[in-house]
Amino acid sequence: MKKLMSFVLLLTILAVSPWQMAAADGGPGKEAKVLILYHAEEQTQREEVPLLDMLAGHFSSDITVQSIEQAAAEYVKGDYSHVIYFGLGKRQLTEEELFIVDQYDDVKKMFIGNYFEYFKEAPELSIRNYRAIDGVIGDGKVFDLKEEKDMMLINGIEQMDVLYEGQAADGTYPLIFKNDNLYYVAANSITGRLSDIVGESFFDFFDEEKSPPKKLIRLEDIHPRSDPVLVKQVGDYLAERNIPYAVTVVPVYTNPETGQRIHLSQAIELVDVLKEMQKNGASLIQHGYLHQYREDETGEGFEYWDVENDRPIFQSNTDEVKLREDFATDEEYGDFVQNVGLPYEQEHIYDSIVNGVYEMTAEGLYPIAFEAPHYSMSQTGYKELSKYFTTYVGQIQISDRTYDGTFVPVYESTPAGLHGMKVIPETMGYIDPENDKAVDEMIEQADYTAQFSDSYLAFFYHPYLGIEKFDEVMTKLEKYDQYEWVDLKEMDHKTEVDGMVVETADGDINVSRPMSVLVAQTTRDLWWASIPIVIFVLIAVAAVAQKFRRRKTDSEFWEKQ
Repeated sequence: MKKLMSFVLLLTILAVSPWQMAAADGGPGKEAKVLILYHAEEQTQREEVPLLDMLAGHFSSDITVQSIEQAAAEYVKGDYSHVIYFGLGKRQLTEEELFIVDQYDDVKKMFIGNYFEYFKEAPELSIRNYRAIDGVIGDGKVFDLKEEKDMMLINGIEQMDVLYEGQAADGTYPLIFKNDNLYYVAANSITGRLSDIVGESFFDFFDEEKSPPKKLIRLEDIHPRSDPVLVKQVGDYLAERNIPYAVTVVPVYTNPETGQRIHLSQAIELVDVLKEMQKNGASLIQHGYLHQYREDETGEGFEYWDVENDRPIFQSNTDEVKLREDFATDEEYGDFVQNVGLPYEQEHIYDSIVNGVYEMTAEGLYPIAFEAPHYSMSQTGYKELSKYFTTYVGQIQISDRTYDGTFVPVYESTPAGLHGMKVIPETMGYIDPENDKAVDEMIEQADYTAQFSDSYLAFFYHPYLGIEKFDEVMTKLEKYDQYEWVDLKEMDHKTEVDGMVVETADGDINVSRPMSVLVAQTTRDLWWASIPIVIFVLIAVAAVAQKFRRRKTDSEFWEKQ
């Protein structure tokens, strides 16, 4: 019997060991640990780094981003499974900087941009010329870049596997190629549609399986002055077709002429519609608190970016604006930003989030994600936001230089720059009522996005445009009926503000409140019950008073006798 047990134990160990070894070696089930090293000398070059971060964020949430100068100064080798060098600068790298990349000789590496021919893995590569390309061929598809991009023509790659080729006027040339665990991208910029091509090559680089596209609808800018009839029409349309969707809610509407604020609690009919939509499967997203900063109308204004001065929210909208020219030196302005601007911005964001979550949940509306108005928010803002939400929906502002620059990959991502938040993309745009070709342009963008793995065919719609225009979009999207609609509640999301927690799991929304909030909201919700209680108390007090007066009168009568 003991021999039989020993034999069974031996077989079990032999069967399990290969899986244990695979996990130890970074095989299936173990998340990639990624290092992105970049060399960028100009601000606009550095603004490409978040793009790469977001592309890699689909394959790992464990990403470290460093400049090559910073990494060389620290001179530490980390425990990474994938290293990406992004060369944007024109200066040739020093020996110390080259060594930082070269020391990772036992991991997968990708070289993008300038000077990769100087690394030890590419001793026989050299740039012989440049070409302007307007298209890319690969994976049996042709991708239209919609603009010309420069690429490098590389010598010494005859024996390498070519994944994608760039289309130039005089032919095609290797654009992305590999040699075993070494990958190369022969372009010194990844802006525009070229970023999507690089993102698609990451499936090979990270050895990840490809999945078909998916679809997502977002009903946008629903605030207390929104017409509940029009909102309900679109919600009913989707419910009848069993299509899940998201709704972005602005808790407060501000009249730009009078300054009067209307809260959700005053929009009873709209709240009832939203609660019905939520009950029927809609996922709610907090879309700021006021959707304005200065005197713009709710839905039109910005909230987390001072668009008039193109900078973060450093002051109250009633304060005299302090700009760089108001200070004698850069140091004085820096002190103002550090000691006044950033603290105010953090408080501004915190107040809007807390007020928004509390006012929505008080009405039985539970936000599971966040979207900044006009997709505009500073990098500090995203860091602050990540303390309260695990999911962001839409597009990301890539720098604090200007709000006029957003990006999102075609797939969801958890980049280092969002501090743990996952971003779910919007890729198709929306219907501009002043653009007669808006619907066709959206479908054209869907055709493009559908070429990529794990992509989202995602758009947003304003219900005030009416059901007819919405039906037009949905009818044209029937060409993609083979792709599933996304139900955000099926994913894991968490909203946590001062003890108030809203989270999703397997399609359900779970809500927990601290006792103080629970008592306050319950009292508010059950205000009607207080009326008969107050009446009862008043009657009881009156009866006691009457009885007391009667006793007093009787006692006075007997005293007189």
